Amino acid sequence: MRGVSLGDIIHARAGSKHIIVVSSYQGLVDLFDLQGARYSHRPRRYMAYLMGWENLAFFRSTYDDRLRTFRRHMNVGFSKKAVATYNEGQTRDIHLFLQRLAANPNDFFGEAKWLFGRIIMRITYGYSVTSTNDPYIKLAEDALKSLVIGVMGNHPIDTYPFLRSLPAWFPGIGFKRLAEEAREISRRLANEPFDWTLKAMSLGTATPSFISQLLDLNEDKDDSIDAIKWSAATMYSGGVHNTLATLGNFIAAMVLYPDVARKAREELDRVIGTERLPTISDRGDLPYLECVLLETLRWHPVAPLGSPRSVHEDHEYEGYHIPAHSTIYCNIYAITRDERIFPDPESFIPERFSENYTGPEPLNPRSFIFGAGRRLCPGNHIVDASIFLVIASIIATMDISKDKDERGNEIEPVITRTGFQTNQVIPFKCSIRPRSERALRLIDSVVLFERE
Repeated sequence: MRGVSLGDIIHARAGSKHIIVVSSYQGLVDLFDLQGARYSHRPRRYMAYLMGWENLAFFRSTYDDRLRTFRRHMNVGFSKKAVATYNEGQTRDIHLFLQRLAANPNDFFGEAKWLFGRIIMRITYGYSVTSTNDPYIKLAEDALKSLVIGVMGNHPIDTYPFLRSLPAWFPGIGFKRLAEEAREISRRLANEPFDWTLKAMSLGTATPSFISQLLDLNEDKDDSIDAIKWSAATMYSGGVHNTLATLGNFIAAMVLYPDVARKAREELDRVIGTERLPTISDRGDLPYLECVLLETLRWHPVAPLGSPRSVHEDHEYEGYHIPAHSTIYCNIYAITRDERIFPDPESFIPERFSENYTGPEPLNPRSFIFGAGRRLCPGNHIVDASIFLVIASIIATMDISKDKDERGNEIEPVITRTGFQTNQVIPFKCSIRPRSERALRLIDSVVLFERE
């Protein structure tokens, strides 16, 4: 509760760098939304640039023409309207995931990674992921590891940029060798899946995708191929991680709070029965499940400190002087722990988002979990739709519970997470099994029908 005890605004210094942490929702709105033009920049990550990530939208330090082009690309492929056109393909992918999960229940996280990799690759490149060992999924994992290194900002060069001019053999400059190795990963991430789509288009075998849409719209060459390539790489590199982290939170919650899973299933059985699987069109009739999704987003945010911003000029806010070039963080975690908005914040309570809830009116987590202002996550609609349909499908067909020992006694799970920069549940043992033979037959019959 560091943000609460020290107040809503915290200032720290690291060398000559000013770091500001804002720990209230109002601060997020005031700075990132209402002062969006002033706070739409990112701090320059010199290490990330050396690693070859300067063209990834996340690392663009200035809100420039290249970033505006990226936002325009996102409106083409990932707006709310565009995402609706992907529902049919997403639904088929999720059904196949259910079948795979039923056959391989001890590797939920591996199968979930396969699912979200398949969804992102199909939508972005028109490429079909068939196995958990797919080379493009492996490439995305390697890229994520490289990105985490670039994001952490613990490198001497990020505090002392002059170090980049020193030769690689100079003592303490080992980061240059690390960066050189990473440049190959960033190059491959941008080029290899993109080249696969180009080849498929030339052969006439390509399926509609984000890339094919942009290339078809780019006949007048207003956008460079390089910009299109990196717009796709931005979605490809981050899409799997964020959705997987959210689903991991959901599974942990269902194991620890079985009454929530029971209530959600009762709603699903009442609304759609047991003769078919949920679809996205059922969403409006499933208010409790919607509350479960909202609480999943709030309970343990994927990015507790959000993404850093930078202000390029001095600014006065609430009596505080924010120096030019300060790095600004919004403490998302502190917002989710504000007991004035979310009483008993450590508990998983979907009912807090219900229309009939008698406590303080909570914030909709979507208003801050996906960022704010001009740096709002462009994939928020696809993440939201994917997660809703996945959790609805899992609850409708699977029993989720604590694992048991050889004597049949429940084993209390140990839930650990990766850290504060990227907050992902570390795979843990639990029981995920089809709720009945009837449910398993339903999954198999749906998958078989969709293949024909």
